[in-house]
Amino acid sequence: MRLDIPMLAWIGAVLFATYGCSGKSASAPTAPEATSGGETPAGSGEGPSEAGPSEAESAWGATRAEQCRREAHPTVSSKAKKLIDQGVRAAETNNTTSAETSFQAALKRDPNAYPALYSLGVLADRAGNERDAMNYYRRSLRVLPDYAPAVRGISTIQLRRNQVQDAVATVEPLANEYRANLEMQALYAEVLVEARRLDEAWMAARRALKCDERFVPALIALVKASRAQGRDELADSILEQAMQVDPDVAELYFLHGEQLEAEPGQLREAMAAYERAIELRPNYAEARMALGIQLLAGGNYPAALAHFQAAERLVPTLPETHVNLGDAYRATQRWTEAQRSYRRALELQSKLPEAHYGLGLLFLTAAGDFPGLDELTAYEKAVDEFKTYRGEMGPRLAKDDQSQEYLRDLDRMIKRTRRRIEREQGGAS
Repeated sequence: MRLDIPMLAWIGAVLFATYGCSGKSASAPTAPEATSGGETPAGSGEGPSEAGPSEAESAWGATRAEQCRREAHPTVSSKAKKLIDQGVRAAETNNTTSAETSFQAALKRDPNAYPALYSLGVLADRAGNERDAMNYYRRSLRVLPDYAPAVRGISTIQLRRNQVQDAVATVEPLANEYRANLEMQALYAEVLVEARRLDEAWMAARRALKCDERFVPALIALVKASRAQGRDELADSILEQAMQVDPDVAELYFLHGEQLEAEPGQLREAMAAYERAIELRPNYAEARMALGIQLLAGGNYPAALAHFQAAERLVPTLPETHVNLGDAYRATQRWTEAQRSYRRALELQSKLPEAHYGLGLLFLTAAGDFPGLDELTAYEKAVDEFKTYRGEMGPRLAKDDQSQEYLRDLDRMIKRTRRRIEREQGGAS
């Protein structure tokens, strides 16, 4: 479905009001699906070229088609392509050993098979080997310097590590050099949103939309930039139009779910949007976590646990994944696994109040039932964790934070338990 002409004029008016030019161009072929991170092994196809939608002369003397035309990608041998496709199919069924074998075999056939290098990076990232993942992504960029999936893979790891400026430094020079790479411009816009350089994010997305006003990844970037600016109505309008352009993009449903979740009485619809995002992209970790959180809050603990376990397989180095997993294990009374998940989160990020809060609830809830801990020791550990949580929260701690009530309850329970133990010991003597 094409954008309505009035809506195109409206987007142009917004861009004109913000940047002094409309950014409007004639229509181009439908854009490929956007991705939120380097988590999908690459197929062997070379991808469409963003060759030009309009031949109108520009102010610089080149036609729009010439400005938007990309150089052809390096070719991959046919035998390597077959092996890459074979590896992708194996990865989709979580057969990582077979997938890695196929990708490595593709490289033996063609050392410059950059999709194989990228896909090996994805497998390494899923295995928690971020350093190896980064190396594979960089090797693919030595073959194709503007290979956007690999750049996204690198910047995603950097953002996961809270290295926002490093992510900008990774993407910015490539976006400036390869202006006809629309995926790179959209990625640059998203990274700029993370860096809170919101006006520049609009400009980067606009560069892509000047070549293809229907380019969904750029529209997604504008949704995120608008939300970050507090312009929710604008974000919702752009999101609606993007979903008309391509109703099968997983990230659009994730963003729609976030939108619905913020509206009263729309939780069921939000969860349906997350479910649709996962249906379109089963390896969409963010959507699985968002859906899992709602399922956990609604008491559907087994379903929540399944989504968190899937997310942990996809992004094992993301601390929040392990906190959520710990919450689900605690809800299902799998105490030891819950503690292991919270501790893993703290290994990945030493100061993480949410993990300490979860541990506090774990020891409080499982007191007397936690393997290897008596009731009193469990209560005392709960106190330690809640106090650590409050200390790390600092000024962010709300006056009515529930942890204060838990600490008061624990103080009474510890005193009562100690008196009981003293009576039992006295009776025994």
